[in-house]
Amino acid sequence: MRTRTLGLAVMAALAASGLAATGSGVAFSQGMDGHGAGATADGGSAVAVGAEQNTAQAHRQNNNCDHQNGAAVTDTLTGSRRETRCASADESFNHHSKTVGGGADARGGSSGGVLSQQNIAQEGRQNNSCANENDTNATLSGSSLEADCTNADASLNKRTHIQGGGASAHGGSGAGIGDNLNTAQEGRQNNNCADSTAAFRLTGARVAGRCHNADASVNKHTHVSGKGARANGGNANELLQHNTAQEGRQNNNCADPNNSDLTVRGGKLVGECESVDASVNKKTVTKGGGATANGGNGAGFVAQQNVAQEGRQNNNCANPNATAAVVSGGRLAGQCESVDASVNKKTVTKGGGATASGGDSGGDLAQQNVAQEGRQNNNCANPNDSTLTLDGSRDEVTCGLADDSVNVKTVEAGGGAEARGGSSATALFQQNTAQEGRQNNNCGNPNNAVMTLDGSHNQTECLAIDHSRNIGTVTR
Repeated sequence: MRTRTLGLAVMAALAASGLAATGSGVAFSQGMDGHGAGATADGGSAVAVGAEQNTAQAHRQNNNCDHQNGAAVTDTLTGSRRETRCASADESFNHHSKTVGGGADARGGSSGGVLSQQNIAQEGRQNNSCANENDTNATLSGSSLEADCTNADASLNKRTHIQGGGASAHGGSGAGIGDNLNTAQEGRQNNNCADSTAAFRLTGARVAGRCHNADASVNKHTHVSGKGARANGGNANELLQHNTAQEGRQNNNCADPNNSDLTVRGGKLVGECESVDASVNKKTVTKGGGATANGGNGAGFVAQQNVAQEGRQNNNCANPNATAAVVSGGRLAGQCESVDASVNKKTVTKGGGATASGGDSGGDLAQQNVAQEGRQNNNCANPNDSTLTLDGSRDEVTCGLADDSVNVKTVEAGGGAEARGGSSATALFQQNTAQEGRQNNNCGNPNNAVMTLDGSHNQTECLAIDHSRNIGTVTR
């Protein structure tokens, strides 16, 4: 029932926007050097303040929209309605096609002072990076914001061959304060949205469908080989950053505020981070290194998130870091939900495991390092050094999972997920989470956090249901 509801919501939003993409034929692509070169975006350097966005996108259905960067930027809606801000619908078709080349590469520049930047590298199929505000304020008063970041992937690959390096995003370095979002995404149904490092305020407003995925894509007789996605953080004196590397199928990283304020007063925040995976793999081969996210280092205070996700149905959402969240007379529902009904038949997957490594700090350190791989991985509602206050409010289904995925005669070989924490010269607040396999759910784990409920309702904070099936499978 949940799958049907979410699918209709996403498709309705996409229909309203008039988005559709279809194509077919036999294709071959490679770089001018005969070996292939991926999309590349290199940032410049600044002696003082540096504020920039570097985006490299390759292959099919790449969407990068609504990126605001800079402390002077404020997005304000008063008595207004904004609908379908960032939507993608992929119904493309590849048959007997071959793609050879390096991965997308986005590299940030350096600054002698304050550094505020976003470095995004995306490749493959149905990549969506939207609503990523870096040091930006968003205020909604008596307004409606719907379908902020939605994906619907019904693309098809038959007898295709893809080889090349993985997507790579590298943060720049700054001598002062560094605000960085470094995102590397590749593969199928990658969605990175609603990642703010500033204030998000709702007063008598409604926000729905903020980050939705619906994947019904199909791969048959395909071969994918190459390096894994890599996101490396930059260095600064004081450092606030997100480093996200995602690859594979149904990767969703959303609603992760870092050093930000979330305020909901008399408003409604529904369906903030939801995924539905009904994708299919038949007789496919996937080889390559695992996703890697490495945090940067800081001489002073460091607050960061390093997320590496690969495989099937990876969802990382609602993880505040050094955040104040206030819900007064409002409603918070469907914040982090996943439904996996994907199918693998006679598939082979080989490669290294997902790896997330935290950076070091010469001062206080607050960070989260998350490495997830396999099937139905969900990491949500983990506050780190944060405050959550519910005053006369309702909070329900904060973290819900339903796994109905199927594996038939599949082979999986490779290294395990690995999460490593960083070091600090003074106070240390961090979470290191490594998840692999099937039906992994990590939620409701506060670290140096304060949660206050006053006349409020908190229901179904962490729910998991596993009906998945394995038949004749091998895991090494």
